[in-house]
Amino acid sequence: MNNDLDAFVRAHVSNYSRRFSLLAILLVLSSLLAHAAEVPKSVFVRATCSGVLSSATLNAFKEALRTSQKYQTILTVDDGGRMDVIIQVDMSCAEHDNVAAIAIVYGLAKCFGPKNCHVTIDGGSLTATLCDSNGVGECGRLLFRSFDSYVSRPHSTPLKLE
Repeated sequence: MNNDLDAFVRAHVSNYSRRFSLLAILLVLSSLLAHAAEVPKSVFVRATCSGVLSSATLNAFKEALRTSQKYQTILTVDDGGRMDVIIQVDMSCAEHDNVAAIAIVYGLAKCFGPKNCHVTIDGGSLTATLCDSNGVGECGRLLFRSFDSYVSRPHSTPLKLE
């Protein structure tokens, strides 16, 4: 009788153990698939940065966007005719001697036709930085980290496009 009880308990424990393992595997796989299915967010960068230092900083920022898994740079606000909501980055630069002053602000844009695009800029996202000639690459990566932090945080008053 004791052997029957031991066999019964072993069979049920083994069955629960297999179910738990299968459930854990399914949970991990579904999490990986959901993460892999995320489409990168489209980002349009509009910049007036023609100086040597500011151009290098802009290029470093765009390179950080390109190498990111979360974002893709696009060439036009309408995203090649897709007409989706995109993130717009406006960057303005000025240089003097070996220093570049860079101001950047973020917003959302959506086109409703070839020449009917609406942009909403979040004035609270305005960021300004100074970059010297020794650190333009790091400055561009710092601007990217600031951008990524802004996009990732929850906003109490979301931007609306009308």
